[in-house]
Amino acid sequence: MQIKKATDIEQTKGTYLIYGAPGKGKTSTAKYFPGKTLILDIDRTSKVLRGEKNVDIVYIDNEDTWNDWGNTLADLTTNYVGVYDNVVVDNVSELERCILSSLGAEGKNNGVPSQGDYQYMQFRMVNSLRYMKNLDSNLIWTAWEEIDLWTDSNGSSYNIALPQINRKIRNNILGLCDVVGRLMVKEDDERGFILQATDSTYAKNQLDNRSGCKQSELILDGTVRLPE
Repeated sequence: MQIKKATDIEQTKGTYLIYGAPGKGKTSTAKYFPGKTLILDIDRTSKVLRGEKNVDIVYIDNEDTWNDWGNTLADLTTNYVGVYDNVVVDNVSELERCILSSLGAEGKNNGVPSQGDYQYMQFRMVNSLRYMKNLDSNLIWTAWEEIDLWTDSNGSSYNIALPQINRKIRNNILGLCDVVGRLMVKEDDERGFILQATDSTYAKNQLDNRSGCKQSELILDGTVRLPE
């Protein structure tokens, strides 16, 4: 075993999932990230970043998504480890649907994905996050928001805002992330992230003690300082 003292851990890259309703500003958050950022654009909203000098964009094929996404991951993990400070997948809600559509088009059910296609998608999504955590970059996945009925250990049920991710893998995906933040817009149009869970919002922050932050302060300096 290779043992490392916790006192020797000074800083690390973070894995983030940020979510919110369409148009709240999830994609625009990338303009505030320190360093060089790569956007993997699935939903074609990266035009809001036009003119940003430190942002590069790769358009994921939204028809042959199964093959193109696999090739993109292979290219990233082979040739781009440590090249970008931040790698953004925008967005995973649409990526799931594009993968299912791509698999369905190759099947024999008039374009409708089979049960097996859902399983292929689920495994690929979780494995994608695992692979991308080795890029030596801050990893940021964006997702749309949905309201779901949540039942706690006491049997009480209530509505809660969650990232729109397939239910069978949602806990796995969220568990692999260091930070899950819900993007909110105040009446004065100021945007920020909820980073602490409430009865109405799923969120978490395992990197520092902030319960929330401004949109521009999600990643402060390109790396994450662990709390003292």
